[in-house]
Amino acid sequence: MTRLNLMLFCALILSSLGLVNAQHKARKLYIELEQLGQEAKQINQEYGQLQLEQSTWAMHSRVEMIAAQQLQMQVPDGKRVQVVDINVATEGVKAKSSKTENGGAQ
Repeated sequence: MTRLNLMLFCALILSSLGLVNAQHKARKLYIELEQLGQEAKQINQEYGQLQLEQSTWAMHSRVEMIAAQQLQMQVPDGKRVQVVDINVATEGVKAKSSKTENGGAQ
């Protein structure tokens, strides 16, 4: 009977130590999870700020102002602007390429 009690006592001690170890690991993992969650929140906040900053830097009026002031660029006169229709432009390219193919084959 004493031997059985001793074996049960050892099993109880080992089981208790295993439980304490498992709880300790679970607490460590929970703390790590919370830290990673805080880091993710901080990264998301920083990403939002960077997107806002990017949209501010890329505003058309700001780009135009920098082009005029720092690069001395100007908007061309209306007489110097040509509007090209994409359909007409692609037809011209196709016609030139077919002439080249036909001329090269002869």
